[in-house]
Amino acid sequence: MKNKKIEANGLQFHIVDYGGQGEETILCIHGLTANARCWDAIAERLIHRYRVLAIDLRGRGDSEKPQSGYSVKQHAEDINKIIQQLNLDQVILVGHSLGAMIGVVFSSMYPKMVSSLILIDGGEDLRPEVVDLLKPSIERVEKQYETFAGYKAQVSEIPFFSPWNDYLEQYFYADVTHCDDGSVVSKTKKKIINEELINLTKPMINDCHAAIQVPTLILWAPNCLFHPTAYLISKDNGMKLAQMIDGGKFVEIRGANHFSILFHEYQQTASEILDYLHEVSVGKLHATKM
Repeated sequence: MKNKKIEANGLQFHIVDYGGQGEETILCIHGLTANARCWDAIAERLIHRYRVLAIDLRGRGDSEKPQSGYSVKQHAEDINKIIQQLNLDQVILVGHSLGAMIGVVFSSMYPKMVSSLILIDGGEDLRPEVVDLLKPSIERVEKQYETFAGYKAQVSEIPFFSPWNDYLEQYFYADVTHCDDGSVVSKTKKKIINEELINLTKPMINDCHAAIQVPTLILWAPNCLFHPTAYLISKDNGMKLAQMIDGGKFVEIRGANHFSILFHEYQQTASEILDYLHEVSVGKLHATKM
């Protein structure tokens, strides 16, 4: 695993290059308050077949943090420039939560740059009730903790992240700036998250569904935010979207919530991704032979 910086759209972006084998590249996009290291567990299980990259979106992690520009469309434009800077013609785009929304919009804006799309517990317009339930994740933003141990103790008590494991440890370690006095503070800012949320309340994701032209796998977390209606994509809408897309597929990740789908149920999540991409590859080979 290597950390890299590249310039795109006039900003410095941090990229985690997990390495990997295979001619195709998977590009992973994280969620609202997340960072690129949320993909560690999944990436470890994909690199034997693919090259895997993950980016910190503008304003997150170790990427540059401009004063404005926090919208799904702007992120899609950033990713377009990043892919060009990486000299890639196409990528398999994998997005979680906000990253899935960005994946939908990116695929509608730049269809030729995506060979397959993987939407992990997201991909439709934001429901109002979701915002309140994301508060535990948002509250840690800009809050300073005396030690990383104190920070870890607090986040490890959040039900979404139980049980604690090494993947969560590394993810949250990367989530904060480690100050000289031992204190830590989130690398992102509330102003950034608030601007993002304001823009997310303006419906646009669902309008892009009909423009998706690539095989798409939708992975769904049935326990999402532990609420009966607060989904980043509902089961009904996920199934309908999969049926709408040529080569679409909907899969439930058993027992998963919105975060454990990456940090705990990663074996099944990665397996479903690998199986689906194999099916797509075989389908393309059959189409070529006809």
